[in-house]
Amino acid sequence: MSAVRDEHAIRFQHFFRTSRDLLCVMKGDGRLVLTNQAFRDTLGYSEDSLQGEDFARLVHPEDAAPLRDFMSSAGSGAALMKLNARFLHRDLSHRRIIFTLERVNGDREVYGSGIEAEAQAPVDEWQRRRELLQKMQSTARVGGWEVDCQTSNQYWTEETYRIHEVPVGFDPRVDTGISFYSPEAQPVIHAAWGACVSEGKPYDLELQIITAKGRRLWVRTAATPVMENGKVTRVLGAFQDIDDFKRREIELEEKLAIIEQQRSKITALSAPIIQVWDDVLALPVVGGLEQERATEITERLLDAIVSNAARFAILDLTGVDAVDEGTAEHLVRILRAIRLLGAEGLVTGIRPGVAQMLTSLGAELAGVRTLSNLREAIKVCMRERTAKASRGAR
Repeated sequence: MSAVRDEHAIRFQHFFRTSRDLLCVMKGDGRLVLTNQAFRDTLGYSEDSLQGEDFARLVHPEDAAPLRDFMSSAGSGAALMKLNARFLHRDLSHRRIIFTLERVNGDREVYGSGIEAEAQAPVDEWQRRRELLQKMQSTARVGGWEVDCQTSNQYWTEETYRIHEVPVGFDPRVDTGISFYSPEAQPVIHAAWGACVSEGKPYDLELQIITAKGRRLWVRTAATPVMENGKVTRVLGAFQDIDDFKRREIELEEKLAIIEQQRSKITALSAPIIQVWDDVLALPVVGGLEQERATEITERLLDAIVSNAARFAILDLTGVDAVDEGTAEHLVRILRAIRLLGAEGLVTGIRPGVAQMLTSLGAELAGVRTLSNLREAIKVCMRERTAKASRGAR
């Protein structure tokens, strides 16, 4: 008798494994005990991930009510139901499957058999969609990739192969994929990949790769982890050729940097700081003193006073035709800053119109020596240097 049972068990196992129908066995509470290969292939799950999984969780919530009613009536004896529902695929899409579920008297398990309800699209339709997808990828220069974290196998779309400049038959494993990144980019992608598979952190990076033909190429690589039972089992990603855009961006940044350097040089030329003598500086001012320019001139002048240990700083206003309240205020602030550093600020070249404006504006120039021109100011500085030297000699 036992030999007969063993023979039946062997036949059942063979049928269960090789059947093209989706077969499963679940406990009375709906948790899966066994699934066959067709079941797993159709829905894309591994055997381990389905072990103990609630069958109802694989069903679209809108279609699950009849199933839950059937499972809740476990104590009512034998029962049979047909379920036409959408089932969740591992890639988050849905498959419509017709399942027959049966519960037998005296048996604690529920047995299920299913077939896909919707026929596959014709081959030419799939080919048309594939060609359209390839055209879209080629136009946008965006490829896709997927990694199975259990095997480290990696799948690339055709555009991803093209970006790497390798043939479609190339074996894209994780380690070889990372090896395409430039030496300076590899630590970055290593850290991002490690955090993605271990902590479930997505990433979106712009890095350089070195293609199989030796070309440096800017790419955008993005990854999204897929979690199952609290563990990352797959990673889905996009891979885009952004080399043209990135090089234009870098070129623009370089041009902006050059423009900024030129602007600084022009500003320095419009207000050059001249070392007249060892401790005498002169600053010819041309044009107005708006906020930004006044701040820059002040910083440069104060740095020059400190670095040259200057005792005198001459502000030559010969090139200033008019002043407003803001210009007068900036001028006073510059002179105060000079005084705080222990130097003396002298003002030269004030034109009659400018003098009237300064007076009407109430500019506080009391205690500041003013002279007619730069020559006279330099003479004053030289006389005071000579007098100080004479006092020191005594």
